[in-house]
Amino acid sequence: MTYSLAPQFLKSFKDADIRGTYPDEINAGVAYAVARAFVEEFAYTKVVVGRDMRLSSPELHTAFVAGVREAGADVIDVGMVATPQLYFASGSMNLPGVMITASHSPAEYNGMKLVHPEAIPLTKRNGLAQILKRVKKGQWVTPNKKGKFTKKNIDAGYQKRVLAGIKPKRYEGIRLATDIGNGMAHDIVPLLAEKLPIKFDTIFARRDGHFPNRDSDPNLRENQLALDNKIDHGHYDFGISFDGDADRIAFLDEHGNYVNSAAIGALIAKRMLVREPKAKIASTNLNSRIYDETITAHGGKVVMARTGHTFVKEAMRKHKAVFGCEYSGHFFFRDFFYTDSVVLTLREVLDAYVEAKAAGETFSQLMAPYLVYEQTEDIVIPVKDKDVAMAKVYDYLVSLQPQALKKFDGYFVDFGDVWGAVKMSVTEYGVKLMFESTSKTNAQKLQRQIQKFVKSIAKDEAY
Repeated sequence: MTYSLAPQFLKSFKDADIRGTYPDEINAGVAYAVARAFVEEFAYTKVVVGRDMRLSSPELHTAFVAGVREAGADVIDVGMVATPQLYFASGSMNLPGVMITASHSPAEYNGMKLVHPEAIPLTKRNGLAQILKRVKKGQWVTPNKKGKFTKKNIDAGYQKRVLAGIKPKRYEGIRLATDIGNGMAHDIVPLLAEKLPIKFDTIFARRDGHFPNRDSDPNLRENQLALDNKIDHGHYDFGISFDGDADRIAFLDEHGNYVNSAAIGALIAKRMLVREPKAKIASTNLNSRIYDETITAHGGKVVMARTGHTFVKEAMRKHKAVFGCEYSGHFFFRDFFYTDSVVLTLREVLDAYVEAKAAGETFSQLMAPYLVYEQTEDIVIPVKDKDVAMAKVYDYLVSLQPQALKKFDGYFVDFGDVWGAVKMSVTEYGVKLMFESTSKTNAQKLQRQIQKFVKSIAKDEAY
């Protein structure tokens, strides 16, 4: 079969993955070409392939498999899986792989998360740039023979890995309101329920690439309303919610209030540091300040990383960090190939909660010490040229005379009573803002002020 590249395929190549709207930015032609380039660039002989439930995923999957095989490499197809399952397959089999997904992006998007053996993600610096160069050229080597195709079910192996050493009896009587989000958590939650005496009371459990019930990002308040309502009308210990490919998890307390992901990260970091004193733990500019403060207060060392799952993983490997957290609901574990694991995250939170519950505390009481700051939701403002916009923003921030202004992954600015980050979006053509304070009103006020300035840049026809 002959494949043609999407007309705007260049837009799908980001710093940390390949992602765009289907079919104008990503299509079967892009998937096929990326597969050929992936195998040829790194001389891989076997590739693990997984996909999510998005409507275009079967087409991209078929094309990617064809590309790998026609490049002469074998395919191990693990089928429809969550992204952490693909990481498990890559890490446990020491093979390169691809997850066909657009993660938390809306239904019209799709993409590819490529990994080297041991689930090491590709970025522009370690493979994506070379792959793009080959895709542009479009000239492929003819191998001596076509690669083989094998299907493999990894559920049992994955379940054994993420539940290793667990003590099920301690979770007896726990009820969790669970929002599957019509995504791949559909496959993760039953693997937990099979082994644990926890009642996972689910909503939006059917896999559906249309995302008929809510948008795929579980951290946005508008996407938590149905779960909040379920908690209000039931008796649950707390609530959990997932994104489309189930590599993000969000937590709501027993009253339906969202718990900042960095607060969850702080809870886990504290537990990690009890087990491994003075350990290194990864953070980003967009995390709540409580996360870094907790790490430092308990003897750990904060390792800063660029925002984006691939960059956090890169920093963790470089510094041998035991754990990492992103405000977006990604939680990373050294002992899971330095990748995201919603199950290991939930295990840590459950263990902390079981201890708190035995002492008569609720989930909200457990989390209260980590919720001392108020953080805005991040917003992305479209701009024509991110580099030009960021340079203008820097001059504007300087003019506001902050107490501190650091250049790292954009800018981190501190006014004393309000602080936060301004950075380029990794996946969109825009500038991202997020601010924090002891007063949400003050944080929102500064965010609106800088948002107004960035919008004025975007309207400037001169650039």
